[in-house]
Amino acid sequence: MHLKIMHYLISHQKSKTIPLFLFRISIGAFFFSSGFGKLFIPKNQMVMLETMIHAGIPYPNIMAVVVAGLETFGGFLLILGFFSRFFSLILFTISLTALLTVGLGQIPPGLNFLGWYSWLFYLPETLYMLILASLMIEGGGKFSLDSIISNKLSQPISATTPLKSEQPENC
Repeated sequence: MHLKIMHYLISHQKSKTIPLFLFRISIGAFFFSSGFGKLFIPKNQMVMLETMIHAGIPYPNIMAVVVAGLETFGGFLLILGFFSRFFSLILFTISLTALLTVGLGQIPPGLNFLGWYSWLFYLPETLYMLILASLMIEGGGKFSLDSIISNKLSQPISATTPLKSEQPENC
């Protein structure tokens, strides 16, 4: 019994189904709620705009709305598992931009490599990027709309149903 469990945990492909589901749902919910707040809560809108201005992002008024919209929409679609790889890439890019423009500035200067590396992983953007990278590589997983659509599209067309081009024309 224990050997079967160990074999399943170590080598079975289905063992990544639950972690992918949890990654996708949690990161999607995070980005949805974060983006929603930046779009619809005036205090959060101001913080977002100030962050964009301070980071030197061009066209901060427009980019604040675009980024918040992409976070909201992309987060929602990640929850559903629809276009998971594409929106993981979009949200990865947003996280990378946040890391490079704001996050790295929070790391104290003068650290040795291990100290700097440790601080890098204290920054939330780094972990968001790791989760999003796994979703870019693996996709949305078994419990996603991507998987359902892919399975439907890969099913062969029934041989009893003639294709439109094979049906006789009425003259």
